[in-house]
Amino acid sequence: MTGLSRREFSALLGATAISALPMPAISANYEAELPDPKGARIVIVGGGWSGLSIAKYLKTENPKIDVVLVERRTLFFSLPLSNLFIGGLMPQSQLTYRFEDAAKLGGYIYFNANMTELDRSRRRIETNKGWIDYDSLVLAPGVEYDYSSFGVKNPDAITELKSKFPAGFVSVDEQLAITRQLASFKKGVFVLTAPPGIYRCAASPYERACLIAALFKKRNIKGKVVLIDSREEPAVNGEGFLSAFEELYGGWIEYMNSTGIEGVDPFSKTIKTDFDDIKFEGGAIYPRTRAARMIERFDLNDPTSPQKEARIDQFDYNFVGDERIYVTGDCRPMPFSKSASVANSEAKHVAKVIATRLQGREVKWVTPESVCYSMVNTQPREAILSRSFYRFDENSKQWAFDPRSKPYNNRSERLGAETYLWGKTHFREIFGRI
Repeated sequence: MTGLSRREFSALLGATAISALPMPAISANYEAELPDPKGARIVIVGGGWSGLSIAKYLKTENPKIDVVLVERRTLFFSLPLSNLFIGGLMPQSQLTYRFEDAAKLGGYIYFNANMTELDRSRRRIETNKGWIDYDSLVLAPGVEYDYSSFGVKNPDAITELKSKFPAGFVSVDEQLAITRQLASFKKGVFVLTAPPGIYRCAASPYERACLIAALFKKRNIKGKVVLIDSREEPAVNGEGFLSAFEELYGGWIEYMNSTGIEGVDPFSKTIKTDFDDIKFEGGAIYPRTRAARMIERFDLNDPTSPQKEARIDQFDYNFVGDERIYVTGDCRPMPFSKSASVANSEAKHVAKVIATRLQGREVKWVTPESVCYSMVNTQPREAILSRSFYRFDENSKQWAFDPRSKPYNNRSERLGAETYLWGKTHFREIFGRI
């Protein structure tokens, strides 16, 4: 348990992740009230799994490093495992933690503020609570949605989609909106989408389809989950998910594969596909993702990246041309899974890179590891698993899966139990308690 007060929960309900909002044009022209650094100061902006993990492991690498985590929220809500919350298998309290607890455990400073400006020449960021000088800066702001990928450009329509039919992959507000929809859902189509490109948590739309269908099945709701996917089969664990769709939810899931979305009208509740128009009563509509606008605003993005991802050294994570600035997590360009497990494992490498460079040394790249459990059944609680590693092919100059990568498509209660254990282990690692 997290021991959160009612007031803290209320604050969480109105909070939105730093990656989801444009940075306010409010800066303070004075120095932030922070203790004087006793060593090199590393400033980390963004308190997702990447930023939290780097903060922790920088102090592990060298306790003398001064680490400051800048995060606009006071409470952390874990999007990994949040499908279990949507499916009624995990309470919100088990996904909610205090940033101050993570900082206390890790021995670093948590600074509750918004970053507003970056001055690379002076090695300084500005926040709404004063400027902070840095020796190295880590930006881990996450992703945002690109509704234009679904042909939606009207601001009113985008606002309606975000509020009424949110994707649920950026903030707790979205998660709560989805659970409210499901609580009152009586009949009809509940639509889900698996976006094109590389997106946050590749398995999640398919897992979510299973868990929502399980709710419909349990409540005997006269409706179905329609999952629209441009791919021929699920992005990961194709065999495992297709088996679950057919064997467990034959009357509750319709998987529309190889289907492109040409437009979405949230007011008439219609999705236009290249096959047919689909009317829906509820949904969680997930468009293509892009790197947080912070990256583009500060001229750190790769102009050739369709998802506006950062232009960084793909082995050391520093911005090309500036070894003082690092970009990590879901806005980096490498085709690794945009997941908590990858963010956590690659953070250990980035922390080592920064710490050793302060000593004038370099370290070899180490592959991040993606461990992705997907709950596909609730009675009993059965899951499947995808485990991935990566390598760089020197001949093709392309990233590829390491041969050690393997899907586990046979659903089992053992993997279901491991799903919860994975969460408990990571929460304990970062926050010190569960």
